[in-house]
Amino acid sequence: MSTLKADTIQSTSGGAATLTKQHASKAWAKGTNAAGLDDSFNISGGTDNGTGDYTYAFTSSMATVNYVSLTNTAYATLSASGTLTASNYQVRCYSRADSLTAIDDVNFSQIAGDLA
Repeated sequence: MSTLKADTIQSTSGGAATLTKQHASKAWAKGTNAAGLDDSFNISGGTDNGTGDYTYAFTSSMATVNYVSLTNTAYATLSASGTLTASNYQVRCYSRADSLTAIDDVNFSQIAGDLA
């Protein structure tokens, strides 16, 4: 049996290694209540489309629109029924009281699938 120990793994050109054809998160975001980002991975930024409606753009696009968006929020019911494209995804937050009223809220999302 071999053991691989490394502090840093780089691509052959010296940059960050690209994860493809693996079952690891390809992107994740902790969004604020105005499409801002507290922290993220492979997310270049967010757009506030209106109350409780945010679009987050990937730094490196997904291969297709057939990826999974797992979303959660601490204070609201969240619907990921917005538009999915290979370059971004949409998150919508709704009130717990009626699940119909859009509200601005902190949200968490994770993306699984293949990068382009």
